[in-house]
Amino acid sequence: MARFSDIPFSRVRDVAEGARASEARRRSCVRVAIELEEGAPDDLAYALRDALMPETASGLVHVGRVRKGAVLRVSPDCDLAIVVAGTSGAAAGVARAFSRVGVPCAVVVETSVEAPELAGTPGVALVSAASPEVLLPKLASWMADSCRADVALAANFPLCRRAVAERCIRERSAQGAAVGLLPLSGGADMPVLAAGQTLMALDLAGAYGHGPSADRLADVAAVIFAGLASRAVARRVSRVLPGLGWLVRGAVAYGGTAAIGWALVCRHEVQDFVERGRLQPPAWVAAASHHGKHVNEGHISH
Repeated sequence: MARFSDIPFSRVRDVAEGARASEARRRSCVRVAIELEEGAPDDLAYALRDALMPETASGLVHVGRVRKGAVLRVSPDCDLAIVVAGTSGAAAGVARAFSRVGVPCAVVVETSVEAPELAGTPGVALVSAASPEVLLPKLASWMADSCRADVALAANFPLCRRAVAERCIRERSAQGAAVGLLPLSGGADMPVLAAGQTLMALDLAGAYGHGPSADRLADVAAVIFAGLASRAVARRVSRVLPGLGWLVRGAVAYGGTAAIGWALVCRHEVQDFVERGRLQPPAWVAAASHHGKHVNEGHISH
């Protein structure tokens, strides 16, 4: 949830710096560890392997097998850890090991009946799914909410893009509503709203793997135009509802920011479709039907 202190007043006159920061977030390193317990379901393991194939060199994925009684080493440098539970009963210990070093961890089980005892373990989530089609959307949502490097996460793993975009739009819309509710006069809220919406546009572009280009200038111009249009709507509605101008401004700022964000998401997804020529479902969906590949220990490989 966005807080009042999150509103980017200090960045109103420095969107260029925000653009550089957004690009740095896109290029930052993101590390994901996948630990497969003995007896882990093959279809879930294959789907994870294919879904978490990084698209850039800044995405690092390690796959390991957990054997009961073996010495376990976990890295505190990981951004996320995913443990696929099997039959040996070692999954809970692996999850607690990641929890102790401060790494967010998800334990994947086929049914909640098979869930290991993890009550009260901080930073550990249980993801129950009997098939890859159910697992991957759930896991994408958890990854987007848990990873600090969310823009880099989405840039590397298309699985997470929609979830990261939704989170970004939700937070920026809440910030916009907070600005709209402030008793600012003379259009003082417009630069703040425009800055927040522009930074949202840059983060969304980064999440979809797009760096600086002429298209980003077009995005910024469209954001400013849409912001002016939503402000005109707010003024007109405020005249019809005297005394409720503050509420109208907040609602229009929230709705306008959300509309801009989802329009940009549609644009990026269409661009991704055209550039990649995807006439089939995304790779992370098709992964559910792949049964002829091997999951090796170490870094993910074909």
